[in-house]
Amino acid sequence: MQAVAAEHGLPSRQSRCGLITIRRPSSASAGRAGGRGPALPEVSSRQPARPSAPAAALREWPPARPGPPRLESARIRVIPSAPQPKDGPMSEPPAPTGLAALDPTKRPAGAMTMAYKDHYFLQRWVDYYSRQFGREHLYVLSHGGDPEHDRICEGANVITLPRDPTMFRMDRRRWSFISQFSAGMMRYYNWFIVGDVDEVVIVDPAVAPDLVTYLGRYSNSKTAPASLCPFGIELIHNPEAEPEPLSDDAPILSRRRVFRANANYAKPCVLRKETGFTIGGHANSHQPRVLDPHLYLVHLRFFDHDMVTERLAGRKGMRATMAGNRDLKDVGKAWGKDLETFLALSKGVAVREDAELPEFRKRMVDEQQHLHDGKITFFGGGRSKSLFRLPDRFASVF
Repeated sequence: MQAVAAEHGLPSRQSRCGLITIRRPSSASAGRAGGRGPALPEVSSRQPARPSAPAAALREWPPARPGPPRLESARIRVIPSAPQPKDGPMSEPPAPTGLAALDPTKRPAGAMTMAYKDHYFLQRWVDYYSRQFGREHLYVLSHGGDPEHDRICEGANVITLPRDPTMFRMDRRRWSFISQFSAGMMRYYNWFIVGDVDEVVIVDPAVAPDLVTYLGRYSNSKTAPASLCPFGIELIHNPEAEPEPLSDDAPILSRRRVFRANANYAKPCVLRKETGFTIGGHANSHQPRVLDPHLYLVHLRFFDHDMVTERLAGRKGMRATMAGNRDLKDVGKAWGKDLETFLALSKGVAVREDAELPEFRKRMVDEQQHLHDGKITFFGGGRSKSLFRLPDRFASVF
């Protein structure tokens, strides 16, 4: 675990960033996706919850200001470790209370990612989060610039970053920038989601119809966690078990629902306060870590046999470029093993239909490790040895 922590070290301090031009959404694209109901309905079964009345107020801007804005420091700080709450990190969110407690001077939620090519994943990412938050609240860091990114993200905010062809310390630079950018976004959003382009955060549809409605349950600003960790699941494609091909007009989860649990992807990526991320976003400076009971991070690394084998083969060449004069085994270690790992996993079948996996969740929390004098925490539990299948109620979510 010490080796993992060293590889995922926190950026040591905030640095100055160059001027960044953000392309504003066009007026034609504003408001394409709206929030749903302001209150979470009581759920007594595991059937999908029906959306409540549209929350038109969420799209009215600017809201009435209750008073002068507070001036806050934009400095990113490492938050010292704190004791676990009495109920522990597995506790349920507060009872449904609607969105009244959200800061009315900020928008409910937004999301950001960074992409180099990866056009298929970016299209899916934008399509999904635009339905959750609206395109105008999505931020895409285009690494090196890409006209296709501009096309896919029309109406969203595309920020072009220079791409160093030597890839020197790429991940460290990337996550230092993401930490600082997301900290700035906390001045304008109640909640902000940070993730890779092949990751999305979903909520169990039996609990809430969308993310904004669900996050509104954490209505007490004094007790709400600084960030939330969705339960990490990796979709695993076995062509014999799930032979139907993907389609652009069909949700991915309507064709791919077999997964393995992976504690490493229970990332603290749903932010309510600014933070500093470790490399890869697998941990941040917030303490304690809170494993949310109803959020899931869906990782698409292994989700389709043909697409995965082509993508991972290409990453081997990128890994060699990143290594430069260094030993290849010291750079992009996960990338070096991904293809072999997938080919082995893709022969497996799901042992049962299950989304909760309470035993695995408990092991994640019980075996978590605190590093850097308690400032950084990684979940334990590793990866599930068996494969599972998401219930049918998830089929239309993403």
